[in-house]
Amino acid sequence: MTYSRSLRIKQGDIRVAARGNPFSFSTLAVAIAASLAHSALSAQELEHREEHLEEIVVTSTLHRSRADTVLPVNLLAGEELREKLGATLGATLSEQVGVNSANFGPGVGAPVIRGQSANRVQVLQGGIGNIDASSVSPDHANSLEPALATRIEVVRGPATLLYGNGAIGGVVNVIDGRIPTALPSETRAMLETRHNGVSDQQVSVGMLEGAAGNVAWHVDGVYRESNLVEIPGYAQNAAIVDFDDPTALAEYEEGHGVVNNTSSRSNAQSLGGSWIFDEGYFGIAYNRLDNLYGIPEGTHGAHDEAGDGGEEVGISIDMQQERVDVEFELPLTGIFSEVHGRIGLVDYQHVELEGAESGTRYEQDGIEGRVAVHQSELDGHQGVVGLQVSTREFSALGEEAFIPQTDISTLALFTVQSLDIGALLYETGARIERQTFDQIGSCDNTESSVSGSASALWRFREDSNAVVSVSHSQRAATVDERYSNIQSDCSELPLDLLIAHAATQRLEVGLPSAQKERATNIELGLRKHAGELTGELNVFYNSIGDYIYLADTELEHAGVPVARYRQEDATFVGAEAQLSMPVRRSGDHLSELSLFADYVRAELDTSGDVPRIPPLRAGVELKHSHLNWQAKLRWQEVKEQNKIAFGELPSASYSLLTVYADWHVDFGRQETLIFLRGTNLLDEEIREHPSFLKEVSPAAGRSWELGVRVNF
Repeated sequence: MTYSRSLRIKQGDIRVAARGNPFSFSTLAVAIAASLAHSALSAQELEHREEHLEEIVVTSTLHRSRADTVLPVNLLAGEELREKLGATLGATLSEQVGVNSANFGPGVGAPVIRGQSANRVQVLQGGIGNIDASSVSPDHANSLEPALATRIEVVRGPATLLYGNGAIGGVVNVIDGRIPTALPSETRAMLETRHNGVSDQQVSVGMLEGAAGNVAWHVDGVYRESNLVEIPGYAQNAAIVDFDDPTALAEYEEGHGVVNNTSSRSNAQSLGGSWIFDEGYFGIAYNRLDNLYGIPEGTHGAHDEAGDGGEEVGISIDMQQERVDVEFELPLTGIFSEVHGRIGLVDYQHVELEGAESGTRYEQDGIEGRVAVHQSELDGHQGVVGLQVSTREFSALGEEAFIPQTDISTLALFTVQSLDIGALLYETGARIERQTFDQIGSCDNTESSVSGSASALWRFREDSNAVVSVSHSQRAATVDERYSNIQSDCSELPLDLLIAHAATQRLEVGLPSAQKERATNIELGLRKHAGELTGELNVFYNSIGDYIYLADTELEHAGVPVARYRQEDATFVGAEAQLSMPVRRSGDHLSELSLFADYVRAELDTSGDVPRIPPLRAGVELKHSHLNWQAKLRWQEVKEQNKIAFGELPSASYSLLTVYADWHVDFGRQETLIFLRGTNLLDEEIREHPSFLKEVSPAAGRSWELGVRVNF
């Protein structure tokens, strides 16, 4: 069914009180009035709005259903994705079991999977790498725009077998419709607007798609703008403030009620088209992203320096990315059934602005391609053989250029094979990858890594299965881990010439002789995927040899501490659980209860705890639906984190209360959706432990978001 409603909307004067500040927005008054005026529907037209999606996991390569994949997967699509949508990828996924967000202010939010992020979590755009600088520094935002996604899949646990060196901790695959894969039956459009009072954030999203003959086309865009984020207390943690220092005390008091320098403005547009064959397609798409966001005060050294007028200089990042993607799927005959490929060409850059002056410029141009040939199924056996190639040119110019210019190339061969015999499904695979760093000088590096896995799924009931999986993954060091403050002859810079990394406020020294990480992951899973009671339980043990991490030392220069990349064996163990069940049915009413929890414990062999590991989380969600509306109440308890690394402070526990409600209004074949979401309703001071900035930039306080989506 296609839903639509055309609205002409002008600037309104509505103000809604939200944490003491006016909540102004442009579209909601007219939309709500129009909806109320046309809300009468006959009894025959009323139905539950539960969206039944075909849960085929694209990221699994073999394209199995979610019930039959051997991988632990989170899947967000349809209205659930729109409900969870945040300003960043990490914020959008933060309520998924096993997934947290490592924010660097509201403009940056990297996904954390089972305690691992950055270089160990591979972020994909339609199955191939998202070529940006987000893994180089925690203050660099990911260049993906979650508001344009139609589906996000998260593979928890090592996936280097499928997607390479950066997937030793997991994969986030963002899927959108910019390259159509089928002809739409009619022209479709969507308009959405939402406003969040805690930062005065306004988001507008539009989409239009249709077909002309055998050509399917797609256009979309998003605009987001926000002001300072409001918080319930002080931005700085009192534990780090020297109250005897008048300057420090003044800075502390300036951060009351808001996190300064957190305004942002971004927009993204996509245009794509495909030639659709009787079987298969060939498509191309173009996307541009512009993102300007502030870095919270107290993080970069420049914040403490006075400008020409004596004022403090704020740091912001001005990011642009242009991307062209080509994708095809064609049928084959004989032992192979189809071939699928995707190639992405990316031109990425961002400039760190110090007030009105340009600072360090990061650039990364690259191309990545992936081709997979699917074998024809024969007596329960099927498989995929693939090739993945990428080449990138990375450079950083300016006073914060602590990583030298480097050309990076990778070449990989992989295969996944499965055998389905009655109640048992077996899956094995292997990947060989070669990574090369090419620099001016004698510090080039070429390294090969090998990964393999074996899994078994037992369908012991029609609605339930159990999974056991063993994998061995290897990860070569990245450019920042190997070359930070390292000269072209592989020696480190003298102490007085080290360049500070302002995001971490450290003089970081790389490890040019770094060995490959070797991760052995053992996982047990139990799932019930059908019936009234559904859920899953996963327990994992991940032993990583030569784990690469940044360790603080006792050295410092000019008051800036020195940190070195080191290697040491580490162990990650944890569990994830979620359970859903109906609690009451009565006529058109349905009430459902969900329970969830996740936990990870990470220790180095001899040096204590791994830094920034999220603490235990557990909670409950109650959902009630009635025909065209639904309401949800979610309570989450996050325990304190006192298992901390050297240089960290413990994080206090907190409770997170969230509500969500929406209402569908039909106009024949058209639909308007009005939705309201409230977050952190207890207005707690929340310092999320995975965040690099938890001591100077807590999470937002009580917030209300109101929005309208129209499909036509």
